Amino acid sequence: MLASLVRKVSGMDCNWMDTREVLIVNPSGSNQVDPDYLESEKRLEKWFLQNPSKTVIATGFIASTPQNIPTTLKSDGSDFSAAIMGALFRARQVTIWTDVDGVCSADPGKVSEAVVLKTLSYQEAWEMSYFGANVLHPRTIIPVMQYDIPIVIRNIFNLSAPGTMICQPSVNEFEDGQRLESYVKGFATIDNLALVNVEGTGMVGVPGTASAIFGAVKDVGANVIMISQASSEHSICFAVPEKEVKAVAEVLQSRFRQALDAERLSQDSPSSRPSKAKKKEKRRVLVMAADMKIPDFSRAFDSVYKSFIRLPQVIGSNA
Repeated sequence: MLASLVRKVSGMDCNWMDTREVLIVNPSGSNQVDPDYLESEKRLEKWFLQNPSKTVIATGFIASTPQNIPTTLKSDGSDFSAAIMGALFRARQVTIWTDVDGVCSADPGKVSEAVVLKTLSYQEAWEMSYFGANVLHPRTIIPVMQYDIPIVIRNIFNLSAPGTMICQPSVNEFEDGQRLESYVKGFATIDNLALVNVEGTGMVGVPGTASAIFGAVKDVGANVIMISQASSEHSICFAVPEKEVKAVAEVLQSRFRQALDAERLSQDSPSSRPSKAKKKEKRRVLVMAADMKIPDFSRAFDSVYKSFIRLPQVIGSNA
């Protein structure tokens, strides 16, 4: 409100908006809300009819329910509200001012060679945010993606830094006219995770096994970070926060007690490092890949790499 008043005094055509009058959201569980874009657009149009102006200064972080009850946009709600308003206004660009120069290729506290990235695609920023790059919350990207609105991350304490632009995927063009998506942009980590591996011959070809596993995990409120399943359907491996692994193990043991007793599933003691058998198995897989004698292995890797948004890798805590 003060910023709007200052601009009016200086002669700028400016109005202040209380976004509780415009932005409507619905609770969606897990302590989050979903914007009601249709209703919000109707209210924005009505607001502009009553408050015509070239410049609008709007509140962040707050909104209202369909019953006009004030609420918030929960965690990281200020950035989220900027993205939502950008989408409602069909803005040419959304700039988020923060205290860093942009999105780094890695955590500077862990990787001294980390650099500020000039550009990221929406998908790259989404994945990096999820995997530990805390500059931008993943849901902030969703509102602007559908209208192809770039987001620029800038440092309010370093105006000379150009920041990082998050937009549609950038491409490189070679002399022969072929276009290739950019390679690895960043390296992000999530610490303090634990791996849970459910394996056994009793899983092969049995419908509903994965549903039973993750249904049990959901019952204890654990968050599954990553999932991997063998092509033979012999095992399912997934990662959860370390603080939740005890509850997960207990509920799975209870849910699959009959299968464990009948030895259709196996049970191993937890370990912070991979067992020798697992290491040997991994080496054998790598040897098999080398023995395939692919004429151009770099091209083969390139085709595999580009089929993924991310390439997760699990590393032992004392590796």
